Amino acid sequence: MIVIGIFIFILLFICLAIVLFSIFGKKQPKLLIENIPDQLGLLENVPKNILIEKLNSSLEDEYITHVKNRFLKENPNCTEADFEWRLFELKRYFMLAKILKKVPMFSEEVDEVWHSMILFTKDYEQFSNRFYGNMLHHYPNTSQAPAPQDRAFFDWIFSQLFSITEFSWKSWGDFFKEPLDKKTLAEFRTMSKEDLIHKYFKNNEENTAIITYLIEQMKLQLGEAESRYQKDQKGDFSKQRTFGDMTGLSLVMVFYSTFYFDEYWDHAKEFTYATVSSNTSGCSSAVFCGVGSDDSGHHSGGGHDGGGDSGGSSCSSCGGGCSS
Repeated sequence: MIVIGIFIFILLFICLAIVLFSIFGKKQPKLLIENIPDQLGLLENVPKNILIEKLNSSLEDEYITHVKNRFLKENPNCTEADFEWRLFELKRYFMLAKILKKVPMFSEEVDEVWHSMILFTKDYEQFSNRFYGNMLHHYPNTSQAPAPQDRAFFDWIFSQLFSITEFSWKSWGDFFKEPLDKKTLAEFRTMSKEDLIHKYFKNNEENTAIITYLIEQMKLQLGEAESRYQKDQKGDFSKQRTFGDMTGLSLVMVFYSTFYFDEYWDHAKEFTYATVSSNTSGCSSAVFCGVGSDDSGHHSGGGHDGGGDSGGSSCSSCGGGCSS
């Protein structure tokens, strides 16, 4: 009996050690500058163009160095890698603001770097004029009403263009949690490319290839969703288990937004990646920090019928002095 008791004790000890190691023994991923994806993590099938090169050339090295030094001085708990990863995501946001008429800012962490850039007013104005052709203003969020479909459209567009890293998921907050707006889906299903461009996009020679790609992707996924529904009304998808290319999850979003809008999350949560936003430093969830607006009169805010509200609460770092 004593031998059996000792054996059971040892077995329980081993099991406990395994459990504790699985919880605490895994090394937390570190933010390393060398792990930042090239070309803003643009996905392989996205048409290559001059936008990334133009964006980088519009941001002079000396300007970014000044921004980084100020940011790190005001945020002593942040490392140079923290700044570079946030800047990486901000550049992605700037790309979206170049393509779309309305782009909410959902990340406090990313927005803080934008704030630091704006403080160097002359350099920021020069960057805006070089990349956008006019001033990209930053306005704080003044509405408390959430507009989750604005976040859903952001998630869909983001996932068509960019690899979603673990830092992306943490800094922007969980992706794919809200359904796409029914009206948006109906418009992409029935409207012509020209009409869609007029409503949703900023069209010029630099953007044409990417805009065409995005419209074709949405129309393709709408057709795929209909085809899958005819075969299996519940939907048959594989669970996303890794960061990176998440266009598969965007199809999940389109499917359940189309056929199960009111019960979207009950279905979609079975396939989405694990929630990791609670581990982020600075912000614990996606929050709406403000909107960008250029001098052409198109606000880069949430929604497609006016208004700049979005999912999440207002960001504490966005006071009345955010605009430039």
